[in-house]
Amino acid sequence: MEREPVQSTALASIGHDPESEVLEIEFSSGRIYRYRGVSAQLHAWLMRSPDKGGLFNRLIEGKFEFERIDHIQPDAMSLEDALRASLRPPPGDEPQG
Repeated sequence: MEREPVQSTALASIGHDPESEVLEIEFSSGRIYRYRGVSAQLHAWLMRSPDKGGLFNRLIEGKFEFERIDHIQPDAMSLEDALRASLRPPPGDEPQG
C-alpha cells in the first residue's frame, strides 16, 4: 500500500485501500500501523482535515482493530540497499579488466 505524505506534527504519511478498508498510518516517530474496517469516507475526512492528529485521536484511535507493521521484519534489507543490490551484476558477471 502506498502512503501519501501529510502535513501533521503527529502523522507522517497515510494510505488507504478502499477494497479491504485498511488504513495505514506512518507516525512522526516512524512507527507504522494498519487499522482494519476504516471506510473510504473516514479516510477522506482524515486527508482533508487540517488537524489530522486530532481527528485520528477522536475517530480512529481505540476504535478499530490494528497491528503495528514497521517491526515485522526488523532485519529486512532497506529499500535503498535492495535497489543497490538489484543494480549489481550477478556473481561471476563482473566485467573483466
